[in-house]
Amino acid sequence: MRAIAMASLLLLLAPAALGAGTEAVVVDIDTDINPMTAEFVKRAVDQSVTDGAPVIILRVNTPGGRLDSTREITKTILASPVPVVGFVHPPGSQAASAGFIILMACDVAAMAPGTNAGAASPVGGSGEDLPKTIGKKVTEDAAALVRSLVVPRGRPVDDAVKTITEALSYSETEAEEKNLVEIVARDVSDLLKQLDGRPIKRVGKPDVTLKSAAFTFRTESRTSRERALGVVASPMVAGLLFLVGVVGLYFEFQSPGAILPGVLGSICLLLAFFAMSVLPTNWVGIGLVLLGVLFFFLEVKLMTHGILAIAGGISIILGAVLLFPQDDLAPRSEFWFIVGGAAVATVILAGLSLMALSVQRLPGRTGSAVLVGQVVPARIGATGALKVFADGALWEARSAASLTDGQLVEIKGLDGLVVLVKPSARSEKA
Repeated sequence: MRAIAMASLLLLLAPAALGAGTEAVVVDIDTDINPMTAEFVKRAVDQSVTDGAPVIILRVNTPGGRLDSTREITKTILASPVPVVGFVHPPGSQAASAGFIILMACDVAAMAPGTNAGAASPVGGSGEDLPKTIGKKVTEDAAALVRSLVVPRGRPVDDAVKTITEALSYSETEAEEKNLVEIVARDVSDLLKQLDGRPIKRVGKPDVTLKSAAFTFRTESRTSRERALGVVASPMVAGLLFLVGVVGLYFEFQSPGAILPGVLGSICLLLAFFAMSVLPTNWVGIGLVLLGVLFFFLEVKLMTHGILAIAGGISIILGAVLLFPQDDLAPRSEFWFIVGGAAVATVILAGLSLMALSVQRLPGRTGSAVLVGQVVPARIGATGALKVFADGALWEARSAASLTDGQLVEIKGLDGLVVLVKPSARSEKA
């Protein structure tokens, strides 16, 4: 934040300072728009400002994504103290849906030959139409966002808004003819040449003119953490990993030594927490899911005739409902996927608990439960020590009555590791 504040002060006091740096920074947006994309763009912009870059180029090639994450990116662009240029590149790329809104947020919009932009109508996470009321609400909200971005830069409002209301899409030539984009360039070098001497209209900041003909450029890459999070940054994936993780660990606790469920569960759980570090996560939801697992565990230990199991199922499903805050702009399919996954996890946990309870009800096969009642011959050693051989082991024994070697005795209990015996009725009959 300090770097951005200092750069903003320099911009206000000495606009010519923007031309002091000669290395532009290219930031690639080449994945779905999600919270991880928004975090990457913010970090890249902040780093570029710190490094003194005179201009930042967002190279866009995306089918779209979450509108809430798109808003975060537009806020980053509008807050940038240095000009941000949106560039749909390379040929064959698209700035569809949320990508078009990002393009309109940039101070200069550019496209390469053979690219297209638009089709920004809000839809659900799987491409489905939104319910009528929510659809109208989200469409109007997205249209207002586009109007707020294009009006200050003199771009045509009607043509831009039609990408929202009518899902229109434009080729690079159509977009240039309608003044939705200012430049059509072959590559980044061509773009920098065309930017040279062009006045750049900024929102809430003084207009600037770049001397960019001789600029070089570098690409700001994603960190290993950002690449890893990019894979699991979807709430659907994070929620599924979290549920698989808790089920795996529960299975391992109930069946120690299984190994594989514990290993997979631990990995999934760590990946889920890794993703949740950047996703808008409700920690109360996480707590409810973990509490539900604890209830299932206690059901096996306390045998409450299903009361804790039912409470555990309710807790897990409620936790899934609260896991990620609901937003009208977020895909609804994510919500139902996570809730459905929670229901499946509940069924699996219930099945594992029933298996554990059925095992507990089996008659004991070791310890006093097996030894008591057995009739075995007494063994008296040379020192007079009494022992018996039972259940595959030789035990020290103690009897209140005197015994002879080979006499049949009945085991009546255990005192630590000493077997308590008495003369068997069978031996008396014999």
